[in-house]
Amino acid sequence: MALVEKDDMTTLRSASDSRSTAQTAEKDIQIKAIAFAINSAANTGEMRAIYQGTLLKEVIAEVEGKGYTVEDCGIATLGRKYVISWKE
Repeated sequence: MALVEKDDMTTLRSASDSRSTAQTAEKDIQIKAIAFAINSAANTGEMRAIYQGTLLKEVIAEVEGKGYTVEDCGIATLGRKYVISWKE
């Protein structure tokens, strides 16, 4: 399900719709945050990016499916710490 549109922010939706939106939003936000970290690192000549926070297993699978290596470095200040690299 897509994110709630601005015009619908004052409409009470069903709990199942809200749950579906939340689940979709979590994945989308994680993907966008990872993309930003990767693209920022690549723009400075780096071959890896650091991501701190929680990652869904399906997000890790999607990133790895694009050819990246995702290394879980354990617990950090803001959740877990991941190193995402794209060296061959």
